[in-house]
Amino acid sequence: MKVLKPINNNVVSCIDAAGREVVAMGRGLGYGVKPGTEMDENVPEKIFRMDTQGDTDKLKHMLLTLPAEEIELCGRIIAYADQTLNKQLSQSVYLTLTDHLVFALERMRQGMAFQNALLTEVRLFYPREFAIGKHALELIRTEVQVDFPEDEAANIALHLVNAEYDTSISDMLHSTQALHDITGVLRSWPGITLQEDSLYYDELTVHLKLMVLRIFSRTADIDPEPAFVSLISTRFPREFDCAAAIGHYLEKQSGTDVSEEEISYLAVQIHRANNRKTR
Repeated sequence: MKVLKPINNNVVSCIDAAGREVVAMGRGLGYGVKPGTEMDENVPEKIFRMDTQGDTDKLKHMLLTLPAEEIELCGRIIAYADQTLNKQLSQSVYLTLTDHLVFALERMRQGMAFQNALLTEVRLFYPREFAIGKHALELIRTEVQVDFPEDEAANIALHLVNAEYDTSISDMLHSTQALHDITGVLRSWPGITLQEDSLYYDELTVHLKLMVLRIFSRTADIDPEPAFVSLISTRFPREFDCAAAIGHYLEKQSGTDVSEEEISYLAVQIHRANNRKTR
């Protein structure tokens, strides 16, 4: 790739073989580098390939203006998340999570801590991401001596989920609020008693999480199965009615149609979790 220009001693803007601007980072990478020279892609510690030129420009500005040690700390948190989740996170997480954490650190140093109203739902529906968030808080406490409340682990988790499923942070927040409301519907529905320490309940929460994300990101696409819908609505009428109420709620919140097939699959999961034995 060809050097476009050094941004600072550790960051260089380059043009890759496809003619797209990328941002390369590594200790001392930009020192003495001249525009137009070739750089082996194996030399930088990290190469950022953002989705849009706008995101690339934002990243360059962030790397140039935010504290280097905090950017490096955020990079380590994201690398840990990549490894732990065993998923390739969207490159946008380097923008969104770093910007969020640097601002959150500034707030905490000024004595301003904010509660996350969705803490319980994040802990329930995104346990792996929440655990990474808690690991990040320990790292922050050790590295920069800032002690965040547990609510911040939930904020970090939401940014990671957003990067996993490549959805907008707005859709992610709406999805998590919807999961909170759906949990309330399930707990209050007549004739349905969920055992929250059962394997079937765990499966239901995973199903709900993915279903809600599909609906809010408008990627739900299930083939019509009228015979299956008829069977489930007849065999499990209570669970089907509950699932239909949840589907109607999601339609209102997301502006997306929820198919009877989607409702039927949810009804099956509710039936399995309804008053089953614990592990």
